[in-house]
Amino acid sequence: MIKLVSYLFYSLCIFICFYNNATTYYKCVTEKETVFSQFPCDHRATTYKVNTTNILQNVPEVDYRKQLNDLERERLLAGLQAELRSNNHKLTILDREKERAEYKQQQRLNHILADDEKNRITKDITKNIKRINEEYKKEVFAIAKKIKELEKKILIYK
Repeated sequence: MIKLVSYLFYSLCIFICFYNNATTYYKCVTEKETVFSQFPCDHRATTYKVNTTNILQNVPEVDYRKQLNDLERERLLAGLQAELRSNNHKLTILDREKERAEYKQQQRLNHILADDEKNRITKDITKNIKRINEEYKKEVFAIAKKIKELEKKILIYK
């Protein structure tokens, strides 16, 4: 019985706390300080009331999953597009480096005067250009493969 009464008393206290719309507090001004309290300090205490709205308001449930999924998809898409641009720039850089290396090899021929040296250097240059082209093809193939994978992922997210 005592437990039931105490339970009801605590329930009533909680109910009053949640549904009380006005709170009283007191302001006491002394020479040293100003004190705010829920109890009056002396006879000169000024009484104030704070009116609050109902704490237990019903807010409509909003499901933000679709918006969050859209934002996540946009973030992934932006990252994939940036990586795609990066790989396209890598291809451009590889093209320039290949052309520069081939140009340097061709310039070696222009500086040689003797025929026997020219034939020897021509073989060396042909060999170097073949090596440059093989390395270029390997790197281009790897980057092109990565670009195709990125484009497929981008299509999935669009």
